[in-house]
Amino acid sequence: MSKMTINVQDYTELDNLLQTLAEAVDILDYVTPLNNSQEKRKFLSSDSYTPHFEYKELEYDPSEIIEKIKSINIPDDALGQLYTKKRDEALLMVEMMENRGDDAFIQEASSKIYGIPSEKLVEKADKLLLEIKPVESIKDISAEEVKIALEKALKDYNIDDWAVGYSEKKLTNVYPAEKMIKLNKNRKFSKAGVNKLIVHEIGGHIFRGANGYEQELKIFATGLPGYLSTEEGLSLYCESVTGNINPGTMQNYAGRVIAVDSVLKGLNFKECFDKLRDYELTEDDAWNLTVRAYRGGGFIKDHVYLEGYEKVKDFVDSGGDLKRLYVGKVGISDLPLVKELLDEGILKKAKFLPSFLQESV
Repeated sequence: MSKMTINVQDYTELDNLLQTLAEAVDILDYVTPLNNSQEKRKFLSSDSYTPHFEYKELEYDPSEIIEKIKSINIPDDALGQLYTKKRDEALLMVEMMENRGDDAFIQEASSKIYGIPSEKLVEKADKLLLEIKPVESIKDISAEEVKIALEKALKDYNIDDWAVGYSEKKLTNVYPAEKMIKLNKNRKFSKAGVNKLIVHEIGGHIFRGANGYEQELKIFATGLPGYLSTEEGLSLYCESVTGNINPGTMQNYAGRVIAVDSVLKGLNFKECFDKLRDYELTEDDAWNLTVRAYRGGGFIKDHVYLEGYEKVKDFVDSGGDLKRLYVGKVGISDLPLVKELLDEGILKKAKFLPSFLQESV
């Protein structure tokens, strides 16, 4: 293979801009309904009410950001093709936030970024939902205790520049651009749930982000285009091999696929909700999954969790090297380029690895 002719300095300006955008603009903040609780009460107390969601006002000028993104020249080489895709993805994200409520636009734009679930994946999700019977666990561990446990885990792994904080969101999330993991302060966790968080959020998301920040180009920390499926699949795979995966998680991920498929098939909000209830999901779970799929007008994303898990399992079964996936937030499809960049010394090998991979380093 011929030596690559890539000058990393050619990408500094674009890399810094994308990093700034990632810090300033979080699409999930702008497609999360502000009136979720009120609309839930109205919906559950009526047989015909259709929720009308309100969203956070944009705190930036979309046209200004779009102009900045378009103004950057991108070199015409292998890495440049990757940055072009990332630029186009960033443009779509900004346009989606500007067009919230336009169902056709949101569904088409988000499908371009995240793809759509295959018929095989939908069948897999259907099978899981018919088979899985989650077991209720005692949740008596406070968010404050979980925060301490996560901070200790970060310290044990010698990751001292990431922090743990709180957010209003129901689910725990990692924000690589901020080097933060945030959890809901009012949520209670089970003991198994705490272990799961450490394995999933730190052993999956944060390790990849921390390794990405070891690279010269920070796009490897905030995520290459299309990385999310591998990101979520790898984190779930970590749960699986460490014995921390649980039926509730698999039920939730399968439900997400069915909800996304419902949007794509033209079902309305209530039809999707009822479909999920037919699988014997609770009202709360069916509501949350339906909101996630229909927010903003139909944000097509949630199938990537189960899709990614299946792809990572297939990757491992075919002899794939998981350590390559830890150089940063890359996708399985990026590995040929990752190999070239590693061979040329442009990328560094992963510094942080989960324990089940360290034995083979």
